[in-house]
Amino acid sequence: MDFSLAQDYATSFFLHVVRAGAFFAVAPLFGRQADSFMLRLILSVALGGVFWWVGDQRVQAADHVLTLGVMGVREAVVGLALGFALSTMTSLLISAGEVVSSEMGFSMARTMNPESGADATVISQLLQVLGFLLILQFDLHHDALRVLEQTFRACPVGETFDIVPIWEGLRQLVAGSVQLALQYVFPVLGVMLLLSVGMVLLGRAVPNINLMEFGFALRVIVALGFLAFFLAEGAPFLIQTFRAILDGTAAMFPV
Repeated sequence: MDFSLAQDYATSFFLHVVRAGAFFAVAPLFGRQADSFMLRLILSVALGGVFWWVGDQRVQAADHVLTLGVMGVREAVVGLALGFALSTMTSLLISAGEVVSSEMGFSMARTMNPESGADATVISQLLQVLGFLLILQFDLHHDALRVLEQTFRACPVGETFDIVPIWEGLRQLVAGSVQLALQYVFPVLGVMLLLSVGMVLLGRAVPNINLMEFGFALRVIVALGFLAFFLAEGAPFLIQTFRAILDGTAAMFPV
């Protein structure tokens, strides 16, 4: 019995699952810890099977296990690049939280981040949770899956692809995330700068006052109050930023 046809179908299904699995391995919304491994595995097999069913169901089977390994690494590169590009949606909020925490004196208030397993400031985790909620509220995770589907048309499974658009897109997204993080926290930084100037002028006008007694508490109260106000006022900016990142990610895989 000739099993060459079954091998072609199995190879195609395996490569689809590898690309989807690499994407879910780094996508921040689904976690990166061991407790979510089974969930990510099930999602990878399910979505890989769906894209295999509607896409290229047959790929020329590799004649050697090393060839199959190279094909798998190639698909993993595409999935990792896509997941890393989409992770900039939350990484910019983490960077913004680190800047605000340093300005308000909360840089030492760090807890374990359940999503990544690394310690992070409480402000950055607060902003990251806000980003997750906005992504789910406006169904942006559906757009991320549409971009994943686009990769199978832009970079067909089992075939070579041009790495230059992917590399250039990643470089622009990473650089843009730092700029967007500073733009998002700039109002808070402006208020904190005015508060610092006011405290300096108060100390010069009233030399006997002890600013250390209430200066730290005042900075924390003002920063938290203005940050809470800006969470709602800055939500449209975040939505626009997330959509721009999704468009930039889709541009990495031109069809």
